[in-house]
Amino acid sequence: MALGPAGPLVVAVGGGLISAFFYLSVMFGGMGALILGYLAPLPLFLTGLWLGAPAVTVAGLAGAFAVLLGTSGSMLVSLSYLVTGAAPAILVVRQSLLARSREDGTLEWYPPGRVLIGLTGMGVAALLAAVILTLGEPGGLEGVMRQTLARVVEPAFRMQGQQAPDPEAFWVAAVLPGLVAVSWLVMTIVNAVLAQGALMRFGRNRRPAMRLAELELPNWLAPLFAVSVAAASVVPGTVGFLAVNLALILAVPFAFAGLSVVHVFASSRSARTLILVGFYMMLFLFGWPILLLVGLGMIEQWIGLRRRFSPAAPGQEDE
Repeated sequence: MALGPAGPLVVAVGGGLISAFFYLSVMFGGMGALILGYLAPLPLFLTGLWLGAPAVTVAGLAGAFAVLLGTSGSMLVSLSYLVTGAAPAILVVRQSLLARSREDGTLEWYPPGRVLIGLTGMGVAALLAAVILTLGEPGGLEGVMRQTLARVVEPAFRMQGQQAPDPEAFWVAAVLPGLVAVSWLVMTIVNAVLAQGALMRFGRNRRPAMRLAELELPNWLAPLFAVSVAAASVVPGTVGFLAVNLALILAVPFAFAGLSVVHVFASSRSARTLILVGFYMMLFLFGWPILLLVGLGMIEQWIGLRRRFSPAAPGQEDE
């Protein structure tokens, strides 16, 4: 079905409005609307991966304006939507749709690994900005996290007639910024993959599927990750706090590289589906296999496990 002259604009604005509705549902719809909130970037990715970067830009701006109206003019909430939803969608769409012609006339698409690194860079930039903006606060960003957590749980303790814990008791504050960034990265990636899969199902995709086996990370990422882990282990204070959260964010690309190793390994086995289902069940039930994925990603970076498992058939699994 071809779109008319005004079709792309209508689709873009509509995608932005749906995205804004999903985003606002968390604020006004209670806990049951969390899933809709998680899927808020999905309409933006559907719009952009179908119609291109200009369309997702229009969708993001329309969504931000709708959020502004839906929150009675809250610039903070609208800005949050732009930063956490619209900006990463625009980045991913723009980079994903870049392509150049090879000598044989085929298209070489922008590598999925570089798209992932771009997203990771946004997470790192947000962490650094938060650290800088809170330098004048007692305890810096970590202190702000502890005070915020204390204020959040205080009403619940007061209702039970108990004294709220001291802010210093909230150890999770030391890793909370990194965990939030990791959750945001995963949310963005999942929505992008869902959008691309849906568009491919209906033949509306612009680029072919990104494949896990094609995921290549830059060589400088492993040393940076190793330095961050080492600094997080031995350096105290603000630098140590920054290092541990930086390490959490930088672990995400290696986790996906490790996942690509698992997929390539399974693709060369007769029990491929059973292996993948079993691994994903362990991953979601226990969580600790994430550490295994990060380790596999590091090893893949050094020695190329995927080539050893499937030297003749790279790129069989969709990301």
